[in-house]
Amino acid sequence: MVLALGTVSVAPVASAQSRHELAKARAAYRQGVSLEAAGDWAGALAKFEQVAQVKRTPQVQFHIARCKENLGRLKEALGDYRMAEYEAQQKKAKELHQITKARKALEERIPKLVITLGEGAESATVELDGVQLGEAKLGNEVAVDPGAHQIVATLPGDKHFEKDVTVKEGDTQKVELVPPPELLETSEETPPPSELPPDETPKQKPPEKHSSAVPWIIGGLGVASLAASGVFYGLRAGAKSDLEKGCRGNVCPASLKSTGDKGKLYTTLSEVTLGVGAAGVVVAVIMLATGGSSSPKADEKKDSASRRGVRVDLVQTSSLTGVNVVGRF
Repeated sequence: MVLALGTVSVAPVASAQSRHELAKARAAYRQGVSLEAAGDWAGALAKFEQVAQVKRTPQVQFHIARCKENLGRLKEALGDYRMAEYEAQQKKAKELHQITKARKALEERIPKLVITLGEGAESATVELDGVQLGEAKLGNEVAVDPGAHQIVATLPGDKHFEKDVTVKEGDTQKVELVPPPELLETSEETPPPSELPPDETPKQKPPEKHSSAVPWIIGGLGVASLAASGVFYGLRAGAKSDLEKGCRGNVCPASLKSTGDKGKLYTTLSEVTLGVGAAGVVVAVIMLATGGSSSPKADEKKDSASRRGVRVDLVQTSSLTGVNVVGRF
């Protein structure tokens, strides 16, 4: 019943907003047509896109495509024409013939690039105006807008070269990407690391030794934290005793409110310091038990030793405070 009443109460507001938005959209559409007639294609495009946010029809989509075409954004315009044509076919709009005619005329104007990989660039990746081209587009026609375009080819080893091309409306231009000689020579003279002679293989640095004082420091901090936990526990016991003396059952006078708050604080601090102290002692014992090996077989167990470690996580909820200790030995 609540959901039904909520739907009934909201529906009139949503309907009123819809009527208001439709009225604004109609006004924006008329303004867009006027700007089109005046040759202000950018202003008209802004108005038609505003209309499309409220209601996108084949007519609105057609005007958006027409504005983009006159602004030189031919690729985008072609996509909009195709969308308008499809929607007009579905709705059997009277503008279908006009949209189809405009789409065919634009397809003849759009220039195309055919990009191929020449000798030495067979394994290169290619970007056209910052967008990577897949293998399916290499060697095939790629529609572009008229004007200047930049092609970037990247060779293995992060070596790249660029090529700038300029195309005109209706042109189909073929571009073969061939690396400059200096890139190929550098690739041949510098062998990959795996092919270096044995005497030129970089020497590995000896593993760094961890200071043996670390576990003792951690253990000392753990012991200090345990001692602090005892102090807080004693303060908690004192606050609890004061509450038991001054309260009757669950009813306590206002003067003991601060004592109750301190008791809660001491409880939390005692639990946290207890958990941290216990974790510190455990970690110190584990580090002393697993570190500082001088066995001749220590180097042979380097991989397994590198996987050893300890992780300590503090866990605190409304009803529990503790420490998780996870170790690998």
